[in-house]
Formats: sequence, structure tokens, C-alpha cells
Amino acid sequence: MNKYITSFSLKRNRFIILGLSLFVVVSIYVLMFRVIDHRLHTLNKRILKEMSFEKSQLVQKEFDDFDRVFHLMGLAADEGQQKFMNKLIDQDSVRQFLIAYTYWRSDGLHFSKNLEWYADPKAIDPVIQSTILPEDFRKTKFIKSEKGMYLHVYVPTDKGVLQLTLDLHKLNAYFWAGNLGTRAYFEVYDANGICLIYPDEKEIGKKRIKSWKQYPVKNNLVMSDYILMEVLLDEYKFKGTFENNRLFVNVLLMLTEDDVRDIGNKTFLLGAIGIASMLFFMFLLDIENRKAKRLRLKNLEYQKEDALLRFENLKRKVDPHFLFNALGSLQQLIGKDTAQAKVFVGNMAKVYRKFLSGDESGLAPIKEELALAEEYFFMQKIRFVDTLNPLKINVTPEVMPLFIPKFSLQILIENAIKHNELSKEQPLSITIEEQEGRLVVRNTVLFKNPDMDAAGYGTKMIAHVYDFYQVQGFEIQHHDADFTVYLPFIHIDSR
Repeated sequence: MNKYITSFSLKRNRFIILGLSLFVVVSIYVLMFRVIDHRLHTLNKRILKEMSFEKSQLVQKEFDDFDRVFHLMGLAADEGQQKFMNKLIDQDSVRQFLIAYTYWRSDGLHFSKNLEWYADPKAIDPVIQSTILPEDFRKTKFIKSEKGMYLHVYVPTDKGVLQLTLDLHKLNAYFWAGNLGTRAYFEVYDANGICLIYPDEKEIGKKRIKSWKQYPVKNNLVMSDYILMEVLLDEYKFKGTFENNRLFVNVLLMLTEDDVRDIGNKTFLLGAIGIASMLFFMFLLDIENRKAKRLRLKNLEYQKEDALLRFENLKRKVDPHFLFNALGSLQQLIGKDTAQAKVFVGNMAKVYRKFLSGDESGLAPIKEELALAEEYFFMQKIRFVDTLNPLKINVTPEVMPLFIPKFSLQILIENAIKHNELSKEQPLSITIEEQEGRLVVRNTVLFKNPDMDAAGYGTKMIAHVYDFYQVQGFEIQHHDADFTVYLPFIHIDSR
């Protein structure tokens, strides 16, 4: 039952870990995607701003060119060189929309008309003919009649004021016939909010009725009345003659948004492929780990079976050897000390009974192992008498319930007696004590054969048991004066 519960628990833990891993990976991916998306939108907005500024610079450059021609015409008007003024008009792009000019010379107090010119004298619209110079001549003046819409532009000179009349329909045609950049269009309004330049000529001359959340307008996302799509709207200040007018640049979001969306979709796709690949490899890794775990369990089972087989083989070897030596010692003892012989027989029976006891775990409590060690040592003391010093044991009661490999103490005592030279002059000393979570078995050294390895078959069997239970700390130390074996405690949870 416990085996099935453990298996179910392992599977449940595996699914929990896998689910948590998936959750963490997806969360990181979503966070990463959001960061990338934010960065893309920031980049997109920056690109739009740069496009808007570029558009404003192109428009301003056009008006700067107009100002240059207007300024030269003003200088020529001061000198009365009308032919030169007309020649400038003919050779420049302003001829497409400049339909008249009037030069007002100043005497210090008043302005009087000095020069006048019309592109088509036969078709003069009376509304553009001026008899006086308006007082607010520093601002452009919008004029509308049944024949058309016009704009008076005033250029102050050293000796007077040059009044220029622009046909707004022709001015709009001039701008929209040219290419002032893609993905954007602009609007121009005078100080009173009258539309002067707009892609749709139907809007020319109309009062601006738009209201924006902030003014001046910067970084506004609005719905365009012209293309009926969302645009980024920015306002820029004119320089020169048109400085009192307002320039608005509209940058279309759609194309750059498509680019951003395309990048985002590709990023999402690559991320999804990455996650799928990672989950696939995690699945393969989990399969391999389970295979490796099953293999380790099989290997541990093989190790256990091997250790127990060695243990049983050792028992089969020890049993007749132990019985033969014990009976020989008993035969000698019967003739010398009958009472001692009786005690010897009792200990021999206890020891031999433990040899015959079956336990597949290969472990025994320290208390039982110490008792077996004392009983076994008593029998060896009877046999070897003064060549063995008394067995010294220093172990606290707290560790008695803990486990060590079965027969490990008896094996180490037997090895110490078997591999060392025994004499009354240098009796063999064996001690068993507790030290930092381990039993320490130490004996003095006087090997019968200097080349003999004291760590024989018995200690290898003990090592196999520790390997099976995956307990670290089993150690053998060989010095000139002593031979020491460290036996780690095996807690009940390790079984």
C-alpha cells in the first residue's frame, strides 16, 4: 500500500513541478512580450515624432523659399525696380499662386500706394484691390469672394510695406502637386482659425471647429477628419512672414502600426516556438530522468541482492569456521575450568543463534551489535587469554536504537584478531567508541604479514550495505600504530 502511495505522490509532485515550471515560463514569456511590445510602441512613437518633425521642416523650407523671394521683391520695391520684381516672380515657383502685389511707401506718418501689379489685369477680383494699407498689416489677412479665396501677406521693408496677394486654391494645388514626404499631411490656419491650406479644398476658408485636450497640440492621437483614421497630431510654429499662422502635422499610424504589429506577431510566434521546444525537451528530459531513476532503482536492487548474497556467503563461511574454533576452545576449557566452560557454551549458543537468524535488511540495532561483539570477544578472550586486552566500549544510550550493518562489529573484531600477531608482551587492544555520528572501531597493529591488507572481504561487505542505503561516511584508516574503521549510524528513516 505504501509503495502505491509513494508512487502516486511522486507522480503528483512531478506534475506540480511541471505545472509550476510551465506557469513560470509562460509568465516570463508574457512579461517579456509586454516589455518588447512596450519597447516597440515607444520606438513606433519616436519614429512617428521624427516623421512629424521631418514633415514640418519640409513645409517650413517651402515657406522659407517664399520668404526669400518676398524679401528680394521688397528690396527691389524700395528701389522702384518693378521689372526686377516681375522677373523674380517669373523665375520662381511663387508665380503659380502669386496673383498680385502692391507696394506701399512710407513717408514716416502715412503709407501711399507706389507700385501695383496683377498677374491677369483683365480678370481682377475687386476684393483684392486695396485703397489703404490695413493697420494690422503684420498679420496675414484672409479674403473671400464669390470668385475665390485669397490671402494678403505683408512684407515690411526699409521704406515701406510690400503687400502680396496669394490665391489659396492655387497655393493648395502647388503643395499637393508636390511630394512633401509620405505617411503624413499638414494643415495651416491663420490667427483667427481660418483654414488656409488643407488636402481637401472644400475645407479652405472654413473656421476651425476642432478642439484639442491640450494647447499647443503635442503628441495627440486623434481621429483624422480627412482620412477618417487615427493620426498623431503635432503643432509647429512658423518662422518668417507666416509666423502668426499655425501649422499642424498629421502622421498616419496605420503603416507604422502594421510594422510594429508584424514585429510583435513574429516575436510572439518565435516565443511560442521557443516555449513549445522547451516543453518538448522538458518532456524528453523527464522521460530520460524517469528511465534513469528506474535504472538506479534496479541497480540499487542489484546492489542489495549482491550485498545480501555476499552477506549470506560470509555467513556460510563463518559458520563452520566459527563452530570449529569454538569447539576446539571448549575442548581445552572443559578440562581446566568447568564453570567457565558452561559460560563459554552459553555465549557460543547466543552468538551462533544470531549467525543463524534471518534478516533481509542486513541491518541491526547498535545495542544488539554491541552485545554480539561482547559475547564474541568473550569467546576469543577464552581462546587467546593474555594476548588480548579487555574490550573497551564507550557508547551513549541515545544511539543504541540506531542501526549499523549486521555483524559489522563481530567482523572487525575477528579481522583484528586474525590479521595481527598476538603475544603477551604486546597484547592486542580493541576499542569501540562513539564519535560525531559514527561508531569508531580501533585496534592496535602488529600484522603477521606486513604486506597483508587488513580491509578484507568482511569490510567490503559492510561497504556494500552502506552503498545500498546511500549513507555516506564509511571510512577505513590505516596508520602505523592503529587500524581504524568508521561506521556511520543508519537512522530508521533510511531503511
